Amino acid sequence: MFADFGRDPEPELGSPDGRLTDALWGVLKQSSTPLQALGLWSLPGGDLSSACAARHYVRTVACWWDVAPEQVEALELIAGELVGNALKYSDSRLIAVALSRTARTACIGVSDEGQGCVAAPVRPGPEQEGGRGLLIVEALADRFGRRKLEGGFAVRAEMVLKRRGSPR
Repeated sequence: MFADFGRDPEPELGSPDGRLTDALWGVLKQSSTPLQALGLWSLPGGDLSSACAARHYVRTVACWWDVAPEQVEALELIAGELVGNALKYSDSRLIAVALSRTARTACIGVSDEGQGCVAAPVRPGPEQEGGRGLLIVEALADRFGRRKLEGGFAVRAEMVLKRRGSPR
């Protein structure tokens, strides 16, 4: 069910890889609709290029799943924001990105080993350079959630998929 080429087949129990996988699975199984597809990718936490790699991964998989082009762009932007936040605030060695699809939704889950706290989206002042990422995610996603997990955090954004040729 998990697709991650280039990794060892089974992470060691209690390893960072195993904890991230367990955390993501816990977040993804909250969906009330059965999964049709699931992809999981681990990225280095100390490398800022991981956000770019996550965007590319999400774009490739969402296109392969035949998601509407404008929603592919939204999912790609959401992935970049969530992974960017994990890179900036978590000090994790690994960041896991999961992309799941049901008959009606696509969901991105990002887990890290962070010890901090995922803040609720707050509107920054006009003079502030940053602080708009989670507001963008919240605006693009139909559902958005975050939770503290044992050994890290998970953030999840879900989008109701458009039917081809129909308005949202």
